[in-house]
Amino acid sequence: MEIKKTNPENLSPPIAQYHHVTVIPRDAELVVLSGQIGNDKNGNLPKDIESQFVNALENIKAILESESVNINNIFKINFWLTEDIDRNVFLEKWKEFHNENPPATTFAYVAGLANPDIKIEIEAWAAK
Repeated sequence: MEIKKTNPENLSPPIAQYHHVTVIPRDAELVVLSGQIGNDKNGNLPKDIESQFVNALENIKAILESESVNINNIFKINFWLTEDIDRNVFLEKWKEFHNENPPATTFAYVAGLANPDIKIEIEAWAAK
């Protein structure tokens, strides 16, 4: 199965690390993750958004591994943040996560999430 990630030539390139379009094969099985927050595997939630970001990415990796799905099979990811994140940390960790093959992406700031201590939630869709 090959997932196709592209940036059409008839519009400007992405302004960050993502592809404008991701096309999944017709026979792929969808794997939809609930929004992952920044708690660690023991349920501890760090105070800072950068640590929560790293943990949320690790949670996504763990879920995909449990389903035998490769990270590169993520075709859509949404980031919901309640405060600014260190841009350098974000870019470095995001690049490590997607291995220079980012999916279609949405990045948004929201007024709040399910709990005031939660500063980031990441929603991912993948194909199997």
